[in-house]
Amino acid sequence: MDDPKALTSVDWNNIHMFLVWFWIYLPIVLTFGITMLAAHALIPSLVSTGHLPESTQKLRVPMTAFAVLLFAAGAVILVLGINAELDITNIWDRVLI
Repeated sequence: MDDPKALTSVDWNNIHMFLVWFWIYLPIVLTFGITMLAAHALIPSLVSTGHLPESTQKLRVPMTAFAVLLFAAGAVILVLGINAELDITNIWDRVLI
């Protein structure tokens, strides 16, 4: 089996672009999860126990709409990250190991 090939400047640039898309994607996904958790678990629970007023329920619709936008942005960023031309076979020919 052959050793891995040396990284060229093009390979380093491809790795850089992949990591940039990944670091943009990560906060979008985390914000989506926290927003959905707050809108559909925390707010209804706190309203039903009386810790928050009933009018707080009105926040759930805008928070869900924001989460839908985050989901769409996350899907776009994920596709762009996958298409970032990070071709591992340029460096390592055994992809599954």
